[in-house]
Amino acid sequence: MSSSQITLDFSLVILAFLVIGFFIYRLARKGISKKYERSSTGKAHTNPWSALSAGVDPTEKIN
Repeated sequence: MSSSQITLDFSLVILAFLVIGFFIYRLARKGISKKYERSSTGKAHTNPWSALSAGVDPTEKIN
C-alpha cells in the first residue's frame, strides 16, 4: 500500500467517527425520550382517551 492510500483510509475512518459522534451528540442533546415523559400538570383527565393522549395510564385511579 502506498502512503497516499493509507492517508485516504485514515481520513475516511476519522470522517466516519466524526459523523457518528455528531449523531450521538444530537440525539443526546435533543433528549429523544422527552416526548414520552408524563406531564406534571396533575389535572384529571375526563376520559381514558384523553388520558392516553397525555401520557397517563388510564388504569390508574385518579384522586
